[in-house]
Amino acid sequence: MSRCVGRTLLSDGLHFLQDNQTGSPIGEIPDVVSPTPPVTLGQRRSYPARLAFFRYTPRTLMLLFTPAAPNYMPVQDLAAPTSWYVEKFGARPRPTKFDDGRRGAELWLADEVYFVLGPRDIPNSDETPMLYTPNIAKARAYLLARCVEATKIQRDRRNTKFFEMRDLEGNLIEICQQP
Repeated sequence: MSRCVGRTLLSDGLHFLQDNQTGSPIGEIPDVVSPTPPVTLGQRRSYPARLAFFRYTPRTLMLLFTPAAPNYMPVQDLAAPTSWYVEKFGARPRPTKFDDGRRGAELWLADEVYFVLGPRDIPNSDETPMLYTPNIAKARAYLLARCVEATKIQRDRRNTKFFEMRDLEGNLIEICQQP
């Protein structure tokens, strides 16, 4: 029998109950638990019986990356890259359909589309997908900690710091210091 030990607050305000043995989500719950009021000395806090611990997604993730524009990422298989972007960037997937009826996925962070995953044969611009960051070293460390291979931090001819990484399907993504 699994027992809920926490809930995770995502950037869209939804909460998920988690299994204490696997850590996997076991169901969505609405945001009905109001914030705990401040406690004065000698006063006890009361928590909901089923939710003993709270674990919130850090807000710094949303501020660490900003898309230059929605980045189209051609993929062979939709499921594996979608879960990769969710795991590595904390993105929220939303299904989408293209004009020709084929399926794709929009990946959202902070109420903005960061990536659009779709079929490889859809023509797109030859521009390299790009994310901006206010702290290039912190962004690189964040991705390295999640087992994403990234190049060393370099400088371009305008002296802007950047590094490159590849997604699960080998698509190149450039992360550069915010101008």
